[in-house]
This record gives sequence, structure tokens and C-alpha cells, in this order.
Amino acid sequence: MLTEVTIYCRGGQGGVTAARVLATAAMLQGYYSQAMPQFGPERRGARVNTYLRISDRPIRRRSVIKNPDIVAVFDRKIEIDSEASVVILNSPEPVQIPSRTYYVNATEIAERHGLVNAGWAILSAPMSGAIARVLDIEISALKEAMHIELGERAERSFKAAKEAYEVIKWT
Repeated sequence: MLTEVTIYCRGGQGGVTAARVLATAAMLQGYYSQAMPQFGPERRGARVNTYLRISDRPIRRRSVIKNPDIVAVFDRKIEIDSEASVVILNSPEPVQIPSRTYYVNATEIAERHGLVNAGWAILSAPMSGAIARVLDIEISALKEAMHIELGERAERSFKAAKEAYEVIKWT
């Protein structure tokens, strides 16, 4: 089983961090994983794609993911060109996309938990929770991964991730 995920976000929203946390959580559950960012100009607001692979066998691929199984979209304004069978969307309401679509209001969750920097909601924690739920990653593995990857910032981030894990819905 190889699951490939592409995360579409903007610089500063936490897509790279989310992929790292999820890769660590998957490893804690006994899977092989890798997280790889791809970005152009390194500035806040620039488009960032991050790739996540999780498998029960060693992963030898090191390339970008062209046909992901799952797409996670942190910002609905980013246009995606994907035929993924599953979409995880940061959205306050359901959006009809021709695939199985999950949605969670990650922006509201992040703001409520104080995960804001320079006026931007940092979505890595709530979107990690939502993606983990869809990937069947255990909440305990996610919590431990957040402590490994985020250190002292982990507790507040985990509360946001846990909330998103519990409230994500699908259309």
C-alpha cells in the first residue's frame, strides 16, 4: 500500500510542517514515509506544494507526485489540477468537487487556538489533524509526532489538531 498526498498551500500557512508531522506520525505507527516540499520564491504568500508518501514498504521514489491519491488544499483560492479521488479542503462549508471531499474550517480552529503569525492563521496543526483522520493515523501518534517536530509549541498545536480530527466532515 502506497498512499501519495499533495498539499497545496501558501508560504507561511504551515503545509511543509504539516507534511513533516504527518510523516513522523506515520513512522510512529510503523509505516515508511517521506515529506518533500517544493516551492519557488521563498516568501510569505507564495504558492507551495508539499508531497507526502506513506507506505508499508520502503519508499524508493524521490520525485514529485503527479497523480496523488489525496489532495489537501489549505487555501481555496489556489487552483489545483488533479484527479485525486479524495480532497481535504480548508473550508467553512462543503464544496462540491467531483471526488470524495472532506472539509474542515481550519482557519477558524487555528485562530481560536491562537495559531496566528503576522495576521495569518497557521494551518499546519488543524490540517494535520484533518489529514491524519482521513489517513487513519491514530491521534496518539499525531500527538507524539507533534511533540517531536514542534517541541514546546506542541501542546497548543495538538489541541487544534485534535479538534480538526474530531470535526472534519465529508460531502
